[in-house]
Amino acid sequence: MNKNISIQSINIKGNIEQLVADHQSVKTAFKKESIGDRNIFLRMTGFEGDMVADKKHHGGNDKAICCYSANRFAYWEKELNLDLGFAAFGENLTLEGESSLEENIFIGDKYQLGDAIVEVSEPRGPCFIIGIRYNYKPFAKLCQDTGFTGFYLRTIKEGQVKKTDGLVHLSAHPKKISVAFVNQIRYHDFKNKAALERLVDLKELTLEWREKLEVLLRKAK
Repeated sequence: MNKNISIQSINIKGNIEQLVADHQSVKTAFKKESIGDRNIFLRMTGFEGDMVADKKHHGGNDKAICCYSANRFAYWEKELNLDLGFAAFGENLTLEGESSLEENIFIGDKYQLGDAIVEVSEPRGPCFIIGIRYNYKPFAKLCQDTGFTGFYLRTIKEGQVKKTDGLVHLSAHPKKISVAFVNQIRYHDFKNKAALERLVDLKELTLEWREKLEVLLRKAK
C-alpha cells in the first residue's frame, strides 16, 4: 500500500464561539473552516491562526494537528443521517484514501508535510463537543465503539504547508502499532496485559495516553 496520504482540506478556526445543543453548550473552536488552496504556517503547537478554547485537553505539540479521514464520512452519514464535509469532526486535516484510515496509521510514523515534518502521536480521544456540534450526545461514545476516531500529529519541524503537499511518508516505526490497535486495547480489550505492556513501552505514544494505559495495566494485573 502507498503510505502517502492526500489532503482534501486544511481547516482552522480563528475565533471561539458558543455551540448549543439540547443537552449542553460549550465555548469552542470546533467548527473549523477550510482555508482553500492558500499556504499556512505550521508551528510546533499547530497551524498559525487556529484557536484552541480548552488548552488543558487540546492543543500543544503532541496534538498540533487533528486528522480525520473523509473515507469515514459515508458510514456516519448512513448511521446518523448526517451531511458531512470538511472539518466535520473538528479536524485540521481532512484526509482521503485507505492510507488515512486508523488501521493504516501507525504511532511514531513520520511524514513530510510541505516544508514541515510531523509524527503520529496518538489516537484522537473523541470529545463530548462532537455531540454538541450535531445535537447527539452519544456521538463521542460511538466514535470510541467503532474506533473511527481520527488521530493526532505532533510537529517535528515547522514550515509552510498547503493542501496539495499531502502527507508524504518518510519513515515507519519498527513496532508498527496502529491507531486502530491502540483504540481496541483502550476501549475494548483493556485487560490484555501483554498488549497494554507494549503500548506503555511505546515512547512515541503520548505521555497522556501511556499514563491512562498504565492505570489499565495495574488493574489488569
